[in-house]
Amino acid sequence: MSESGSISRRDVLRITAGVGLGAAFGLGVTREAFWRAGLHRVSETRVQMGTLVNITVVHPDNAGAREMIDSAFIEMERLEAVLSRYRADSAVGRLDATGRLQNAPSPLIEVLKLALEVSHRSSGAFDVTVAPLVELYGSTFERQGRPPTDREIDETLSYVGYEGLVVAGSAVTLEDRRMAISLDGVAKGFVVDQVVDLLSAKGAQRVLVDAGGDMASNGSSGRNEAWTIGIQHPRRTQATIGRVQLNGGGVATSGDYFRSFTPDYRHHDILDPRTGRPAQELSSASLLASSAMIADALSTAALVLGSVDGIDFIDGFQGAEGILVSKDGIQVLSEGMSQRLG
Repeated sequence: MSESGSISRRDVLRITAGVGLGAAFGLGVTREAFWRAGLHRVSETRVQMGTLVNITVVHPDNAGAREMIDSAFIEMERLEAVLSRYRADSAVGRLDATGRLQNAPSPLIEVLKLALEVSHRSSGAFDVTVAPLVELYGSTFERQGRPPTDREIDETLSYVGYEGLVVAGSAVTLEDRRMAISLDGVAKGFVVDQVVDLLSAKGAQRVLVDAGGDMASNGSSGRNEAWTIGIQHPRRTQATIGRVQLNGGGVATSGDYFRSFTPDYRHHDILDPRTGRPAQELSSASLLASSAMIADALSTAALVLGSVDGIDFIDGFQGAEGILVSKDGIQVLSEGMSQRLG
């Protein structure tokens, strides 16, 4: 605070660091305080990528901040048109339909390269070729109210496997025409990262992007300017299991509760690509990493791997920290996460 009771720009940036994962954005700063600091905080929420996306920008010019946010949603739409498997005319839609894509857009190549790296390092616990299994579970539950049979699962598993996804330069090939990819466990984080970079390049002083729990912020030189992120409790909607500080980088959570087919959370859409069955040990995996894309992919892999292998896997990625919650509520933290969780 400066003299005469006014609030400095740095103080406002520090206090704007309050948000809960999956909760409302709450600030202890009045409009007058922002005005005195010569700053404006502008937030907007829209439906994008099949979820609620909130973008918050702190900037000296109110109109400029709103223009930035508009441009950010336009960029999200552009990237979604490339990476969505639900659009027949997207790059992913065309790849799934034909099994081959020449001159693939650079965003797709970047996402697939990271996906293949995580697939290899997780021994297949993360695998974007899991799409046919996801479709199988969705269709049998929605149409027949039941899980797939062992025979249906085993048949579908015969054309699931990241080894059959080949990226060579700008060409992408699926070696079995029955294969298909889903980037649901990595693309949202990538888009969030791209939007943060765009807003930072346009001059936003502080940025936080939240896309259904995949979050990223731009960095700041001041430790007191971090955003406080509440990590969602997997069984209590309005509760958190702790809070972490985010000052650059990203955070993501994977959970059996996001899309559960049964009330007991036994059947859900985070599947083990190696067995074709839903991950059974953990209810959630929350990751901090250098980017939202990495956090997104690692959280999915860790949920599938379970508490012991999941923590070992997280520790293998420099700068990544995680907290895993079992279905009976036991929390397992990576070594560095224990220092970051408040």
